[in-house]
Amino acid sequence: MCLNKGGRILSISASRLAQLFALSALIVAATAGNAAAQTSPDRGGFTLLVNLGVGFQNDTGIEESAVGFAGLNLGVGGFIKPNLAILGRSSGTSASYETAFGDFRQVSGVVGATLQYWTSDKVYLEGGAGVGVWSADDESDKGFGLILGAGYTVWNRGKHNLQVGVEYAPAFTDGAVHNFGITFGYQLF
Repeated sequence: MCLNKGGRILSISASRLAQLFALSALIVAATAGNAAAQTSPDRGGFTLLVNLGVGFQNDTGIEESAVGFAGLNLGVGGFIKPNLAILGRSSGTSASYETAFGDFRQVSGVVGATLQYWTSDKVYLEGGAGVGVWSADDESDKGFGLILGAGYTVWNRGKHNLQVGVEYAPAFTDGAVHNFGITFGYQLF
């Protein structure tokens, strides 16, 4: 097979195509086998949530945005029903800013209580409120904060769950700091 790319002709041999196809088939088979081996979640009682990832922070007070880290976000609580948990939670971001006033690092987030509702064996929604905080260099402030999120289970084995998710945790002080996170984490049910 020959492909024309920018005036160059690229040649892909039949054996190379067969190798790529075989590799793709192995990956699909391994993934399907792992998915089939997963068990139904055993949610009940104590739960612990730990996640981290990429964070996006928008500070309306300085009118700047930056990319940094999301987490280490934590949750501890319990299931009151198989699909509903109450958690004490922390969610936030850490980012570095380069401004006309100089460079600084800011940590911002929310500590509070949330409800985690599992809409299915794989998907949950989370919402709650608490104290919103930010701290940069030698300054800090507190106010109202929210924690909103959603997650998807990528692997489950009984009480052990690996998940990907998104979190939004704005801290409302004199100016709002909007904290967004794309996370990967572990939850013990």
